[in-house]
Amino acid sequence: MASSSPSPTSNLFKMRLKSTFLLFWAIWLSMSAAAQERSFGTLPLIQKPGAARPGVTKIEDTPEYKKALAVYERLVQARGDFRYPVPTFVLSADEAQVAYIDYKQLEIGLEKKAYDVCASYGEDADAAMAFLLGHELTHYYEKHAWRRGFVADHKDLKIGIKLYHLADTIANETEADYLGGFLAYSAGFGLFNKGDEIIAKLYKAYGLDRLTPEEQAVMDKTYPSLADRQTLIKRSAERLSQLVEVFDMANLLTAIGKYTEAVEYYRYILMEYQSRETYNNLGVTIVLDALKFFNENELPFRFPLELDLESSATKGDGMASAVKIRIELLKQAVLHFDAAISLDPNYAPAYLNKAIAFALMGDNVRARFYAVTEAWEAAKNGQYPKTAIDIDILLGILDHREGQEQKAIDAFQKAAASGSKLADYNLKRLQNKEIPAERTTLGGRLERIDGKTFMDMDNFDLDELPTDPRSTVAVGGNVNFYQNPQYGDNSRLFINHNRRPSHKVVVHVTGKGYTGKTSERIGLGATHEEIVEKYGEPKRTVETPRGQIMVYESRKIAFILGAGGQLERWAIFTDFKSDF
Repeated sequence: MASSSPSPTSNLFKMRLKSTFLLFWAIWLSMSAAAQERSFGTLPLIQKPGAARPGVTKIEDTPEYKKALAVYERLVQARGDFRYPVPTFVLSADEAQVAYIDYKQLEIGLEKKAYDVCASYGEDADAAMAFLLGHELTHYYEKHAWRRGFVADHKDLKIGIKLYHLADTIANETEADYLGGFLAYSAGFGLFNKGDEIIAKLYKAYGLDRLTPEEQAVMDKTYPSLADRQTLIKRSAERLSQLVEVFDMANLLTAIGKYTEAVEYYRYILMEYQSRETYNNLGVTIVLDALKFFNENELPFRFPLELDLESSATKGDGMASAVKIRIELLKQAVLHFDAAISLDPNYAPAYLNKAIAFALMGDNVRARFYAVTEAWEAAKNGQYPKTAIDIDILLGILDHREGQEQKAIDAFQKAAASGSKLADYNLKRLQNKEIPAERTTLGGRLERIDGKTFMDMDNFDLDELPTDPRSTVAVGGNVNFYQNPQYGDNSRLFINHNRRPSHKVVVHVTGKGYTGKTSERIGLGATHEEIVEKYGEPKRTVETPRGQIMVYESRKIAFILGAGGQLERWAIFTDFKSDF
């Protein structure tokens, strides 16, 4: 974690701290290895009865190994938890365990036979591998082996150990399916909804559907049956789908400025799954909420806060009250950015967002330190090219504050030359150039997705929107999340209902590969310039590590741009008071 004050020994201190922790971890592993081997040895996805595992026959430097390793490394980066050593990936020629984590060797392995089963899924092969490897990584991060070993090593516990182990296995496997699936989704592999099918294929490939009665008896003592395992996977997939939708809704609520609700959604996710992105996004939401307590002349430029794809307070009376509220909010945000950094000391977006929080508190010294020393050091390795550009935007704002106009212009121009539309906007503001205003009307044309619209308020009852009761999530004490995953042919309907006060936010969002167009003929792949040409410059934008979200409040439409500044999806939204 970064030091709390600028210090030339900051990086050295972090290196020593990391080395000390790794030494402690190595000692702990060596002390507990015997107990681990005695209690569980490895945590395999499936243990083939009678299959000995004297050693691992590794496959290296083959196309299959490189492909599987790339999937594994994406999962590790997406998890973003580097407090512990990352297990080494192994592709094995053995045919005993499908996929496994070996705590003694600190390895996560995938067997070649299982790789071949995944490869049979064609364009979904990587997603299938991510399903298996995410499962094993979850065992590691959730410390399932430690919990199992603790019980096995305490024979004096007055419980049925064998019965406990079967129940514990079911609980661990279900959690690994659930959280491993969310990990795969957050790594960009999408929702893999064929988990029950791939398990059946693996059972067949490993001959587990042809066991002798004696072998089946061994399996029954340690693993649920294939039918039960498939049922559990289906239930996990349903719950996983809900968590993914909650995460998407949290980001959309933040983008359109519904910060109170967004905070509830992020906190709900953190109770299930702790990740650097969620802590970061919660912090960004709170910073955006704090911006409401600034006068317009205090913020001539837009800050490059990065929401990785707001707690609200009353404004009170007078400027002093507003300053106090915004400072408290910004301090809260810094704590969340620190939580993200504690998981991954190289997570550049959190350092940048932390720098912005200090800049908004008026602490230019610490803002510049975290931008230049911390964020830049984390971003320069090439994993966060967008963040590296956004750092220049923040430095331009700080230069302007310090009266160095030419340096500010240079910083904005540098970022704009790299493709940043936010830098171009700030440069125009600095040079008092005309900025095309957001268009409030477009000839009365209504925005539609999959032929549906809720913008014709005179002929549409928002309280009667159809939702799937099985997908309802109680996010907070007074906040419920409703949805309809099949509201259109390729679109989803999200509804946030805050019962106190009774208020609803409705969002209709396009699905992957949606082929429709907006009322102004904007579709997938459209550029920032094309959107601005049709809709004007949005009054509100939110940066992401990959692109930007353009929000047109007057038209109730949000465009989500990804890498290369191209449109990936969009949403129409509205909010209203509800009668219930």
